[in-house]
Amino acid sequence: MGRAHKKTKGKAILVLVAVVTLLYYVTPLRLSLLQELFTRFFYVPIILGGLWFGLWGGVRVSLLITFICIPHAFVALRYDPTLFYDEVLELLLFNLLGLVVGALKDRDRRQQALNQELQTLASLGETVSSVAHEMKNMLIPIRGFLRRIRENQNPGDKVASYLEIVDQESAKLEKMVKDMLSFGRFAPLNKQEVDVRALVEELQQILGDEFRDNGVRLVCKCQEGMKEVGLDREKIHHALAKPASQCAPSLLKRKGSSTPGSKRSRDPAHRG
Repeated sequence: MGRAHKKTKGKAILVLVAVVTLLYYVTPLRLSLLQELFTRFFYVPIILGGLWFGLWGGVRVSLLITFICIPHAFVALRYDPTLFYDEVLELLLFNLLGLVVGALKDRDRRQQALNQELQTLASLGETVSSVAHEMKNMLIPIRGFLRRIRENQNPGDKVASYLEIVDQESAKLEKMVKDMLSFGRFAPLNKQEVDVRALVEELQQILGDEFRDNGVRLVCKCQEGMKEVGLDREKIHHALAKPASQCAPSLLKRKGSSTPGSKRSRDPAHRG
């Protein structure tokens, strides 16, 4: 809310209070129905003060109206004590209304600010998660190729020291990616129709060299004509690539072939 906008609203409330006060004081006490009607008009600026300025606005406007109405209440006491007590009760209601409306408005503003912050964090987490998945997919073949080069390099070679530095820095980058994935793990799913066969073949191409280095041939045997299914491609890619990459060294003693594949399920729970 701009400062000029606040001043305009404040002036509007003061003008409204002044108009109602004029009608309130010029109306004779014998016209009790009009007195009651003009008294009710004071609720309008109190509500506006609470809605526009929160707690401090509602309380200030209600106190201002209370001070304005006190002289009129003493005049009513000399005319009819019943009117005096009615006006005192009305003044209490003025202040109670200003307090309640202002407090509710402040709570609503805090809730809106919190929701906005949560939406910003969710968007940030989704972006970080997406970037981290892309970096992770690039790191898997890079570290696989690096491991393969180091195995064929002489330990005393000068290039080996450079490769050691590259390996250390890539390990730092991998740790950073894990931290980013941890930050974005609660990001909402980006569900889309995905060709499962193409996804598995992509994983085979990325992880093939790393498995080959451990004496394992990675073969893809997927059924032809599979329908696309709805899933988060990046999260599924990461969920499959990470355990496969971690288990590759343990297959060193078990020479042969490993066959990732997928079959069409007749279970409705597996349908996209």
